[in-house]
Amino acid sequence: MLGLLHAVIVGILFGTGTYMVLQRSPIRLILGLGLLSHGVNLLLFGAGQLRRGLPPIIADKATFHGEIAAFVDPLPQALILTAIVISFGITAFIVVLVNRRNTIVRGEDESLPGDPFALQPLSAQVAAIVEDDYEYLEYTLVDEYRQRGKRTQSEQEADSA
Repeated sequence: MLGLLHAVIVGILFGTGTYMVLQRSPIRLILGLGLLSHGVNLLLFGAGQLRRGLPPIIADKATFHGEIAAFVDPLPQALILTAIVISFGITAFIVVLVNRRNTIVRGEDESLPGDPFALQPLSAQVAAIVEDDYEYLEYTLVDEYRQRGKRTQSEQEADSA
């Protein structure tokens, strides 16, 4: 019964965390990552098979005559501690990324150029990007002609008129 309850709780944490990560809200993204990391910690905790026993410390290997099976495996606890530290670092990194995105975009409703999940249609995004590229390309070509001493077509038309 306890194993089934453990599996259900891990499944709920993974499902809820995944749902929250897929939302557009930055706060839900951060909370979803926290739930996913708690689900991983609980999964490692359940896989460790907690049982009573002696700590795996042997003072003198030559005089030891006990059973090795009486010792408890410390690896699951070490993995859980490592997972906690890693999840804290990832959460801090995600908070910084969300803060930086909000600084650049200046709000939650605006989207970055080329964002496939943007609220405005893709054709409007592509038109804005193409217009910017065209202006840059036109400016660059005129500068290149002037640097090389060649006359542009508009300069030739102005002289002939």
